[in-house]
Amino acid sequence: MVASAFPRRGKAMYTNTFSNSNSALFNSWLDEDRKNLASVTTDRSSLSKSSPSNTMSLATSSVLSEPRTKALVIHGLHHVGLLCEDLERSLGFYQGVLGLRLNPDRPDDKLPYRGAWLWVGKEMIHLMELPNPDPLEGRPEHGGRDRHFCVGVAGGALDDLVGRLEAAGVGYTMSASGRRAMFFRDPDMNVLEFVEMEGGWR
Repeated sequence: MVASAFPRRGKAMYTNTFSNSNSALFNSWLDEDRKNLASVTTDRSSLSKSSPSNTMSLATSSVLSEPRTKALVIHGLHHVGLLCEDLERSLGFYQGVLGLRLNPDRPDDKLPYRGAWLWVGKEMIHLMELPNPDPLEGRPEHGGRDRHFCVGVAGGALDDLVGRLEAAGVGYTMSASGRRAMFFRDPDMNVLEFVEMEGGWR
C-alpha cells in the first residue's frame, strides 16, 4: 500500500488516498503527483539565491495548493489524540509539569481503554493508554523534525516553561527559525511545540 502526498480530484474520497500499487487509478494519480512535484522543484531551483523572499514551496505552488474538492465547514481542531504506556505517568507530566486541567465531562470511562482528556486553551489532548506502534528509539533529536503539534502561549511564557522542564529533567530544543518556540517530548516520546504568540493568535 502506498500513499499519495497530494490532494486528489475526481473519484478519490480522501485527500491522502491509499491504493493498491497495481491499480490503474493509483498509477495515474502517482504520475500526476510526480509531474506536479517536479514542476515545483524546477521552479524552486530556477529562483535567484540572492532573492530569498522569492521562495517556492508546495504551499505556494498554484498547482498544488488549490483545493481539489468542495471545502467542508470546519470549526477548528477539537483535540489531539496521544498514545501513552502509563496513564498516571503521563498525567504527572501534563498536569504536574505543564499544569493542564482535566476535562471531567469527556467520556473516558465509556471507551474500551484507559484515558483522560486535558484542556489546552479551548482545545484538548486525549491521552489513550494503548500500545504504541512507533519506535521510541532513534527519533530525531530536534522535535521539529518529528511529528508534533503546536501550542500557542503568551509572550514570556517560555521562560517559565524552561524552568519547569529543567526541574523535571525534560530536555528541549529551541526553534532554529529564530521564533520564540521550543520543542520537547512527553514520557512516551510524543513531541510538543510551544510558541509565544505576540501580536495576535496565529
